[in-house]
Amino acid sequence: MKGLNMKIGIKLSITIVLLLLTTVFALPNFDYQIYYGNLHSHTSYSDGRGTPEQAYAHASKYADVLAVTDHCYFLKIPVNGQSKTYLTQQAARSATIPGKFVGLQGFEWTAGSGHINVYETLEFISRDEKGDLKDFYEWITKVKKLAQFNHPGVTFGNFQDFWFWPEADKYVNLIEVGNGNWSSADVISEEMFNNFILALNRGWHLSPTANQDNHKENWASANDARTGILAKSLTYEDIMEALWNRRTFASEDKTAKLYFYADNNIMGSILPYREKANLYIYYSDKGDPVSKVYIVSQSRSYELSELSGKSEFEYSGTFDVVDGYEWFFVYIIQRDGNEIVSAPVWFETDSPFRVNYIRVGPEKPSVNQNVQITFDIYNVSENPQQGTLTVLLNGKSVYSERLSLKPYGIEYDKNIQLGKLEAGNVRIDFLVDGKNVQSVAFEVSEKVGLTILIDKLHENDISDELLSLLRKFEEQGNTAIFADTVLKDYNDVDIVLIPTPKQGGLDFFKDLMPDEVDWLREFKGKLILLKGSDEEYFGKYSELLQNASVVTSVEELANILGVSLTNSTETKQHRKVVYIDQGHSNDYYKDKLSKLESFLKTKGFEVAYIDKIQAIDGMYLIIMNGKGYSDDEVRNIVSFVKNGGILIITSKSDYNNGGNTEDLNAILDALNSPVRFNDDQVIDEINNYGANYKVIAGNVRFYSPCSLLVYGNAQVLISSDTAKSIDSDGQNDAQPVDKIVLAATFKSGLGNVFVLGKAVFSDYDYELNKDFIQNVLFDVK
Repeated sequence: MKGLNMKIGIKLSITIVLLLLTTVFALPNFDYQIYYGNLHSHTSYSDGRGTPEQAYAHASKYADVLAVTDHCYFLKIPVNGQSKTYLTQQAARSATIPGKFVGLQGFEWTAGSGHINVYETLEFISRDEKGDLKDFYEWITKVKKLAQFNHPGVTFGNFQDFWFWPEADKYVNLIEVGNGNWSSADVISEEMFNNFILALNRGWHLSPTANQDNHKENWASANDARTGILAKSLTYEDIMEALWNRRTFASEDKTAKLYFYADNNIMGSILPYREKANLYIYYSDKGDPVSKVYIVSQSRSYELSELSGKSEFEYSGTFDVVDGYEWFFVYIIQRDGNEIVSAPVWFETDSPFRVNYIRVGPEKPSVNQNVQITFDIYNVSENPQQGTLTVLLNGKSVYSERLSLKPYGIEYDKNIQLGKLEAGNVRIDFLVDGKNVQSVAFEVSEKVGLTILIDKLHENDISDELLSLLRKFEEQGNTAIFADTVLKDYNDVDIVLIPTPKQGGLDFFKDLMPDEVDWLREFKGKLILLKGSDEEYFGKYSELLQNASVVTSVEELANILGVSLTNSTETKQHRKVVYIDQGHSNDYYKDKLSKLESFLKTKGFEVAYIDKIQAIDGMYLIIMNGKGYSDDEVRNIVSFVKNGGILIITSKSDYNNGGNTEDLNAILDALNSPVRFNDDQVIDEINNYGANYKVIAGNVRFYSPCSLLVYGNAQVLISSDTAKSIDSDGQNDAQPVDKIVLAATFKSGLGNVFVLGKAVFSDYDYELNKDFIQNVLFDVK
């Protein structure tokens, strides 16, 4: 997030204000020590390396706290008849030495909507049984365990824009703003930081963390990223008490100390509303002076420029608490570029009702457009509540309603129509029983250029390339707005763009409502459908909205909008080049791929053999049982696929421990894959070509393959009713499967991934497999 210039607002008007405050306050008591932890790591109990015992022993040399949080879908397989959660928890307890080190145990729930860590529980749920966010929230409120939102963003998901569940807010108390296992500690990203802001604005009470997500034997030592934990002592009880009470800060510097108080209450506190707040910061990191210090609030951001250049300081100042729901946190950038993010403090009215996730539609309204306000209203009490909601427009009442909500009840997407407003600044206040609970301010401008409305309400497939195109569209003097309520009744809109749904997610969010369909069919402007990765829903939308123009790429859309995509990544992703990895101990090298290469050249492809995976500008990338991929290479693979590339990735059986399962699954995990490689060997006594490990399935022959584990929305290409799985390496790490799957495919972003249990296109295999190779893997018209 270097050079961010504080792009922190999600529907916030961010104002940088220099404060020169001289008021002196009584300093808080420092009742808490700072300990440094890594709250997200993996071992061989899932897709990492080493044992939990090894992880805790290693981490104890580099940090005060380590949590081992293996992926939930691996935890069903016991080790020597004992559950992995129990064994991990026992290892954590054995490694814990009060005053020296604390080991924590947990698991990582992964689904299309996002990944979540749950701490200190022997119970767990898996995405193949409980794969919806609703399932998780229901489960966490039942078991009442501590949880953390992991690496929120496009790659792994941001929990359906942090869909708010009031009762779950009691248990999901942490959020990663930093995550990375690479050697650089640059793990706090603009994307995760902005998602932290979004989560706070939706109503979540979250404390930021920075973790390493280790999958190698470098637990807590991969880089200098740490989660600072403010606890009374280094014991299991005090560390867990600190995490439950949101007393953390995310840091890219492993020695930085940061204390943040509001009216002598430590960060993470939720305080009663008052008009003024006395905020206090203590920072120390000898040898690492700060470049910029900000106090960030819901309503604005304050730069404390007088602190620049200091490596230790105390600061105190008085700040207005604008609303009945307000938060403040500290954001620091050191001169070396390292970032530090504190936990917030919250100020909240004593009303049981909250109003959050306020959206103005259009986002940037003009005098020619009808303005509507959309918001969520909910009950934070365990008891049913009643009250009166009043909405003020520039101080005058424009709406009133009697409320009645059940315990932790919530009404999503309540809508108020304000009509056309005069140009200028507008303030909307929300009062419950006369108490201000929230407000929003925005500006109404004069109408200029064209206005395009983009649907984002139906699991839409909105890529980085599309967002880049829309920015260029606005740079040409036009306006792009996102639908924040039902997709209807937007006046003075010239174009409606619907990116059709992406693969995965929840179907009930994808369906257009009947009144939306009616409005879209009658829309007088230009209606455009941009094809998303969910083929079924693309067909449904095309059938429902036959008045729409249909485009299948951002490039086509750019031509319609009259926007140049020169130098964009979208135009670089379609060179007819097949890149074949040769630099990671791959199964087959160039001399064994001559028949494949000859075929590809007849199709007009250039074939390029590469030793390192850098930025890929072709159509295909082939990885055949490689290993030892760097974090940068994995990121390049993900970027290639997300931007429209086709990845063919293969493993092989665990005979003589030959399959590089951990390394390959790390790549699939980074793609949020619904498919993984099993650590097994597939044999078939019936359908084979000379030996049971020479498997024939779907008229394709596989020489000593592994099976595939299919967890989610993937298309099975080849399976077998006669083959079976064995744990050939005797490591007890093969997962049992009901049916052998040997080839599958799934969409990821704009691209496709083919996963095979063994490479099938070497010269030895090519002739008998060429129909599958030519018509499925390389079916390019």
